[in-house]
Amino acid sequence: MEKTDLTQAFWADVRKAVPDLPDGYRVRRASGNPEFAEIIMDLILTEKKRGLFGLKLLQDRQPEQVPTLGGVMVLVDFEGIPCGAVQTVKITLTPYKDINEEHLAVEGPEARQLDVWQNIHWPYWTTMLEPHGLSPSEDMIVVVEQFKLIYST
Repeated sequence: MEKTDLTQAFWADVRKAVPDLPDGYRVRRASGNPEFAEIIMDLILTEKKRGLFGLKLLQDRQPEQVPTLGGVMVLVDFEGIPCGAVQTVKITLTPYKDINEEHLAVEGPEARQLDVWQNIHWPYWTTMLEPHGLSPSEDMIVVVEQFKLIYST
């Protein structure tokens, strides 16, 4: 996502509140769906959700979205308004078929069961992969990004 004047001003506030952060940050909207984006943002800002799941092959196409250990992500709502900042504390790469309870512990409370998580992510990733002429597979590599909330509005 683009770094707007709003996110740059928000980043300045984050840096004042948490001065020992690395330079630079990523910007991410929690979902491509307004309703889900609001739910996910609320879970993150209340610290009930402490991680996000991405696909390595999609992240490889957008290097600016690849998480780094200790890196910071500014979270924006569906309209692009910054709401919070998280810092990555752990990154795990695992095939989709090997996702387990340990990975799901960072998920929101309603999605910590494997079947529920799969019913959310498989259709989402199907939609995300289609424009690239790709489809999901059991062997696709999932990037499990665990983070801690470091700032919110």
